[in-house]
Amino acid sequence: IQDRAMMAEVLGELGGAADGHRSLVVLRVDDLDDYCAGVTARGAALIHGPAPMTDRMRVAHLKDPEGNLVELQEWLLLRG
Repeated sequence: IQDRAMMAEVLGELGGAADGHRSLVVLRVDDLDDYCAGVTARGAALIHGPAPMTDRMRVAHLKDPEGNLVELQEWLLLRG
C-alpha cells in the first residue's frame, strides 16, 4: 500500500489539465544514488527519491525541461 501511495503522489504530477504533450520516461541505472548525484550536480531537481519501490527496486523521479516525468530505476533483485 505504501508503494501505491507513493506512486499516486508521483503520478499526481501528471494530473490536472493537460498543457501539451507529456509522457513518463523510465530509465534503468546501475547505481541510483550515484546517478542522482550526477544529475543533481548538473542542475536537475529530484521530485521524489531515491526510495524503495518494492523489495526488488529503488526509484527516483525528476522532470525534464519540457515537464515530462522521468523515473530512474535501480533493480536490486532480478526475477527468477
